[in-house]
Amino acid sequence: MYGGPATAGKTQHLESSIPLILIIILAIFIAGNFGFINFSDVPLLNQVFGGKIIKVGVVGRITPEMKTMLVSEEARTTGIYYGTGDGLRPDQLFGGVLKPFDIIIMQGQQVCDRSARKTVTDWVKSGGKLIVVGDACTRVTDDPAALGWDVGIGLLGDVMPAQIGGVTPEREPITTGCASGRFKFINPDHPIGSGIKNFQFSGRTINVFPTSNSQLIATIDCSDTGRVSAPATYAILESSGILTGKVVYFAHDPGTTSRNMFLNTLKYLKSQRG
Repeated sequence: MYGGPATAGKTQHLESSIPLILIIILAIFIAGNFGFINFSDVPLLNQVFGGKIIKVGVVGRITPEMKTMLVSEEARTTGIYYGTGDGLRPDQLFGGVLKPFDIIIMQGQQVCDRSARKTVTDWVKSGGKLIVVGDACTRVTDDPAALGWDVGIGLLGDVMPAQIGGVTPEREPITTGCASGRFKFINPDHPIGSGIKNFQFSGRTINVFPTSNSQLIATIDCSDTGRVSAPATYAILESSGILTGKVVYFAHDPGTTSRNMFLNTLKYLKSQRG
């Protein structure tokens, strides 16, 4: 009665399905490692499929708030790995220092040498993903009068979605923007604002202007605080166009606002094809 033709047929069918199952598992594994399938929101799978690990480094001096976000349990389960302590000094940017990272954050250091700025620019042009915060690397070591990312040829101004300062009388020095106001997403469907409603902002911001290579993501509306004539501050800008890499600029420290917005930014940058 047992082990008859019906049972043998089922066993044979199961055995013949095993290669197909293995092929499917292998295909999923390859897709996960190369980023074709996003497992970043599934902690167990995120650890298995290393391709969705987001390796983040900081150039400059990371703020305590930013560091807290990067090493939080929520960041870890999202797949974020942070490994540069309090930040890399700009003079440490030589050779392949940036190569291991998926995303670099420039923060907390206004003065950088030209070599460091060129290293970061070349890294972005070769597919790197960059977040610039506030007035990071807006000055150079060899020229106290120079101010801005577009000082020099082939440097940060080539990839930045924002401009600031300069070396001509027409450019104003670095000034602060809205200290408080309504944080508003221009495009509510943008991945950086996913699941986040407009909120009341309070903190330090830097005045910048969009470049021709930019897309506006969010503003801080000062008029919401009663200053009707006050202009809105450009809060988040991203590079657009033919760049191989991608740059997102924050006029404020994103570590002091929405954790979800910051994590969204990292996941968004990781998903962009360089």
